[in-house]
Amino acid sequence: MKHLFISLLFLYSFQLSAQKNNQEIKINNESKQVKPTLFADLGETCSTPDGMAIDSAGNLFLATTNLSTFEDHGSKILTFDENEKPITWFDQLPLHPITKKVHPMGIEFGQDGNLYIADNQNFAGQSNQSRILRIVVQNGKPIKAEVIVEGLGFSNGIRLYKNHLYITDFMFEDRKESGIYSFNLADFNSEKIVMDDQTRKKHLIGTFPVGIDGIALDKAGNLYAGHFYSGTITKFEFTDERRVKSRNIVFQSDSFNCADGMYYDKTRNSIFLANLSNNSVHQLDLNTKTLNLIWINDNNDGSTGLLDNPCETIIYKGNLIVVNFDTFKGPKNLEVDKYNTVSQFKL
Repeated sequence: MKHLFISLLFLYSFQLSAQKNNQEIKINNESKQVKPTLFADLGETCSTPDGMAIDSAGNLFLATTNLSTFEDHGSKILTFDENEKPITWFDQLPLHPITKKVHPMGIEFGQDGNLYIADNQNFAGQSNQSRILRIVVQNGKPIKAEVIVEGLGFSNGIRLYKNHLYITDFMFEDRKESGIYSFNLADFNSEKIVMDDQTRKKHLIGTFPVGIDGIALDKAGNLYAGHFYSGTITKFEFTDERRVKSRNIVFQSDSFNCADGMYYDKTRNSIFLANLSNNSVHQLDLNTKTLNLIWINDNNDGSTGLLDNPCETIIYKGNLIVVNFDTFKGPKNLEVDKYNTVSQFKL
């Protein structure tokens, strides 16, 4: 498992021949940095934290996967109380019938008020068994959880735009490609969708070398997708019917090597990105078309709020919140330590 984010690096040598290289974004690593502080210590029962979401009432939610401690602590969706202390909101996600596990990654609320979840069964050692889950919410309370899609390779990032759901599949069964699928929420009104060759072709909007990860949608509905192993950012534009109209590489640089979680902030017209490999976070300003460095640090345990393998970003109460994944060793994560933390930047 520890090789999952490391040993596949060479596979990025596959060329991105399916898309145009029309770079329009420049990089700025000299911008004024903002030092993070500790937002939350999640405690030992909430390891491998990942996706975040905000509901219509402005409450913050966080998925915790507990990859190495699932048998002891399970997985859960947290929220935060009035003092920003983490509390369990829902811990009855449906276990996979084969693995007897569930590993929530990306999460996002839909316009229907329900919470949609990428369940990564690849973390449980299974190919083509990952799922999309939905927690049905009424009056802010979770009522039940259900499986709406199964048969994905490596469910990861998830975003919604109006009634359309987009999910990244980090690694196909061939371990060489990855992709993005699109679903209309109306697709989930009847039986769950089981992904086979026909349904994959129907819902697939684009393929990449293995490693497509974070996604964000701007106010116009354009989709930006980040590649974990290269940092390349690809932009999709759509027709009014949400069919792909164009696909272009808008950013690629040797000095930015990893695009993990991405979050679009409408107020700033910016996408905030986490670079897990380099312990850094960045702001992609869509007004100036500049990728600005916000903060970077070396190996750290995250206990004081410094970055410790940042994986996801979100804007909450005007501040940038960044989750520290701290699950696999790497060049800037020399140890998987005992702290499970979330960082905060006052922009």
